[in-house]
Parts: sequence; C-alpha cells; structure tokens
Amino acid sequence: MTSTSTTTGNGSTTAVVTPVPEHRVLVGAATPGLSKLLVIAIVLMLAGSLLASWLNSAAGTASVKDLKIFGTNGYITSAYLYTPAGATPQKPAPGVVVFHGLNNQKDYMSNTALEFARRGFVVLSADMTGHGYSNGANGENGFGGPDALRYMRTLPVVDKNNIGLVGMSQGGFGPVTAAAQAVPDGYKSIFYMESECTAPGVPNLAPCQGLKNVAFNIGTATELGVMVLVPKGSDAPNSPVVKPVFGTSDPIKVGQLYGSIADGTARILYQPYETHPESTDSPVAIGNAIDWMQQTLDGGNKLPPNDQIWPWKVFGTTVALVGAFLFLFAFGGQLLRSRAFASLAEPVPTYRGFTRAGWWIAALVTTALGPLLYLWVWQNVGLGGGFVAPNVLWPQNFTNVYMVWAVIVGLIALALIWANHRFFTAKLGGTGVHYGFGWEDRGLHWGRIWHSLALALVIIAPLYVILLVINSVWMVDFRAWVVALMPMSPLRFQAFLGYLIPFAIFFIPESIIFAGFIRPQNGTASLAREMVISSVVLTLGALIWILIAYIPLFAGQPMVFGSDFGSAAAAGLGAIYYIPLLVVWPLVACLYTYYFRKTGHIYTGAFLTTLFVVWMLAAFGDFAVTP
Repeated sequence: MTSTSTTTGNGSTTAVVTPVPEHRVLVGAATPGLSKLLVIAIVLMLAGSLLASWLNSAAGTASVKDLKIFGTNGYITSAYLYTPAGATPQKPAPGVVVFHGLNNQKDYMSNTALEFARRGFVVLSADMTGHGYSNGANGENGFGGPDALRYMRTLPVVDKNNIGLVGMSQGGFGPVTAAAQAVPDGYKSIFYMESECTAPGVPNLAPCQGLKNVAFNIGTATELGVMVLVPKGSDAPNSPVVKPVFGTSDPIKVGQLYGSIADGTARILYQPYETHPESTDSPVAIGNAIDWMQQTLDGGNKLPPNDQIWPWKVFGTTVALVGAFLFLFAFGGQLLRSRAFASLAEPVPTYRGFTRAGWWIAALVTTALGPLLYLWVWQNVGLGGGFVAPNVLWPQNFTNVYMVWAVIVGLIALALIWANHRFFTAKLGGTGVHYGFGWEDRGLHWGRIWHSLALALVIIAPLYVILLVINSVWMVDFRAWVVALMPMSPLRFQAFLGYLIPFAIFFIPESIIFAGFIRPQNGTASLAREMVISSVVLTLGALIWILIAYIPLFAGQPMVFGSDFGSAAAAGLGAIYYIPLLVVWPLVACLYTYYFRKTGHIYTGAFLTTLFVVWMLAAFGDFAVTP
C-alpha cells in the first residue's frame, strides 16, 4: 500500500490509500559497503592464513613439507614432515610420529606437531588410511601406522634410537598400536591422547602386551569413557583395560610414574579436566605429550612443556574461517549487482506465514525437530551399521549419519509445509510465491532456478580456489577447533557429488519454512534482526541438546543418554559431532535470510548452503569403504 494526503475544503486532511501489487521491494543491488566487506573477507583469509603458516613452522624455526609415503600393498600415506633447523644427518634429532583421531585429518594434530618441532623434534604427522589425502578405507593396512614409522626411520635427520609415537583417539589404538606391534624395536615410547592401546570397549589386552613406555591421557570430562570401559572419564584409574597395562589391580595413581623408562616398562596416567575432542586444542594435553616425550626420548632443546604458541595459530586459522564466511555474503552481494545475475534480485514477497502464537509454535517445532531425532539416528545408523551402510555412492561413516538425519528431518519438513499451507496459511492467501519458491503466473520458473544454482556455484568456486591455493602453498586450512574448511581430494569431490541431492532434501524445505512461515515481525524486521532471530530458531534446539549432554559431564557424571556401550558410544559421538552445528547452523540461517531478502526466492540460499555444508562434510569425513 502507498498513501498520500489531500486537504478538503473544510481544511481537514484525509489519507488516500492506493493498493500496489503484493510485493515489497528490497533491492539487493543497493546495499552499501559490500565492496568493502569483500575486501575485508579476502584480507582476513590471507592474513589469518599467513600468520597460521608462520606459526605452523614453529615460528620459523622448522620447515614443513607435504609428502606422500608409498607404503605396502599400494597404500599411500599423506603426511606433513616438520624438520627443525638444527636437525641434520651429522646431528640427528629425536623423532615423533603423530596420528589424529577418527574422522579427523593430520591438520588436527598440527598444534601438537609444531610444539614438538619447536623443541627440536622431527615430526611426521600423518593421515590414517581413509582419512585426509591417504587412500584406502579406514582401518586398512594397519591404519597406515607401520608405514609411517618405517618411513620415519629412513630419514637421515632422525635419531632412530629416539622415536616416539603419539596417537589421538583412534590414532592411538589404531595406527600407533599397529606400528608398535609391526616394528617393536623401532620406537621408544607411546603417548595415547584420549585413547588406549586396544579397540574401544574391548577387554582384549593382547595388543597391549610388550608396549614400551606408555602414557595415557584421559580427560575427566570425556564423552567416551566407554572406550576404556568406565562410565565416566574420571573413573579411568579403575579402568579394567588400563590397570592391567600398569601391572596393577589397584586404582592407578594419577601422575605417578610406574615401572622404569630405562627398561621400557614405564607407565603414567594423565587426567586433565577436558573433553575428548578438546585434547587436540588443549595446552594441558599437548603439554602432557611433550612432558612424556621429553622424559622418554633423548635430545631436543628441553623447552618447558607449558611454553606454547599454537593458540596463535588457531587464532590465525579462525580469522581465515571468519573471512571465508563473510566471503559467502560479500561476493554474492557483488554478483547480484552484476549484469550476469542482477535479474535474480527480485522483490521480496508479502509475508503470509504464521503470526503471534502460531509463529512461536512453528518456531518451537522447527528448533526441536532435529534434536529430537538426532540421537535416534546415531543409534540406528551409527558407524557402518543401520539401514544406510557405507557404499560406493555414500562412502563416509559420519557423513552418512548426518545425511540420514537430514533426509528424515527434510521429509518431515516437507510434510509440515504441506499441512501448514493446507490448513492454515492458504486461508491467509499464501501461495508458492509467498513461500519463496514460485513465481506469479509461472509456478516453478526453471530458468531462474538454474540461474540461482549458477549464482551459488559462482559464489563458492572462488572461495574453494582461495583455500586450495593457501593450503597448497602455506599448508594450513580454515578452522576453529572442530569447525574446519578443507580442500578435497578427487575421491572426496566424488563423494561430495554423491551427497548433494540427499542434503538438498533438507536444506530446500528448511529454507522454505524460514522464508514462508516463520519470518519475524510479520516479515517487517530488518535484515540484521531477521538473520539473528532465524539463527536463534535454527540453533537453539541443538544448544539445549548439547547442554543436556555436557552439563552432567562437566559436573563429573556419566553421559545421560545411555549406560550400555552402544547407546553411550552413540551419545558420546553424537555430542561431539553436534558441537560444530553451533557454528554452522547460524551461518546457514543467515545465508537463507540474506539471499531470500536479496532475491525474493529461496533457491540461491538453499543451493549455497547445500554446496557449502556438503563440501565441509565430504572434505572432513573418513572413508569407511574405498570409493
């Protein structure tokens, strides 16, 4: 509606209301400052990565090389080799072989690796089989552990009599234990970071026999106490799979040295106050690893374990990650001002969704639906089981869990969209146009839909290239703890393509709900306010779920979602892998809102979020089968 005023003959003023078409124009091309924001985004990515790269080289005191180890049976292990400046064939240095945890990559151990390099250790940080850029499937070929240790022993700058092994989670009981068994005289000590020497929950201690100088670091607030057959991390001193390694039936005394380092029988248990994934970014856990290797290996510069610089590296990669997030908005805004994509900047449709109590009910259902189904999916899909086992099309364990969850929630969202329209919003005049997926007199405008997909691809492609170049040249990625953006190998890109359609079944209906049914303030809120409210709606349920899981853990209690091994493991892993969504969901909500407000339709935002999230998952996940 537009209004003007006229003055009548008696001097009074009368408002004259003129109807206009049911569209409120919000032009994407007129937003000031986007060019400046784009420059800021690029500067953040470059500056943050440059800082992280310098720190990753032990603040310039070591070289970092990206290499491939051609091992047994055609397996290739991808690794970073950190070589301190003082390590030479004439003066070889102690060495440390480092492995990450399940569904992680070698970059996760860079904090630990750079700190060892600062102390004069040569460090080989490797991807397990089926992870990162290593080939094969998870668990094959001794997880890559024996090949990595054998390669380390071929390096002339390494003192072959002073090699230690560090493994986080599966990186401990998998490749580290396999390496120690395969090359029993090739190492001097082991540090199990949030790990153990045998498979999780398995009382078989045969793999633990004869291991030399073993340290365990098990957080008191770990989500996965079941790995060592205890209900909570603080019970590790009584673990039935840890005590026998110490040669005692009594509770283990935390921090006390058992046995002898000289004869290889030394044992120690560290118990920091930390969660399972926190250990890779924990000054205490990293300090404990350094302390143990400094006790058990000769050489190095004896820099104190608590003298650590890696948090500044994480600061750099976090700055770069923020820059990447900003790029998704800034570059898209720029493109919508270009001749190629300006036609997509259409009016925003009039809101015909829920209001008042109906809005609150719809928002509550939206925020609660995913969390209510989340644990059930973990319990029924799990790692390689359930009704979607890893296969050639969908080869990644954890991505499959997310995928099944996304498809179920997406299908329910589609049913709710139909029901809401049929019984409620159709009576308010709501149509596909008002919900952001249709066009007047055209229904689905396939030309514009494909144009929107092209826009999403053109937004994300240069971001990928920027990351790929930075990773290739500086050997860092964009990450903030468990939230990471990494480039993809060809096999990971193949997996990425396979996962796109299933995840689109989630992101397209969700974007319709936010655009057509639960816009705040009857669709009159400012862009910033709507982005904030949409972020809260999408994320609040996940935050509550995580608080329910973690508050008891931090209070020293077991995981609340189950006591048997299967349910406790599913709850623990589910909790760990819900944490990244506290960052990803607000980003998704903001992308939905931003591009809906700029284009009047849901497609660009839905396509962009699908591409971005599937990229994150495919680059991140481990292969349970060889694709």
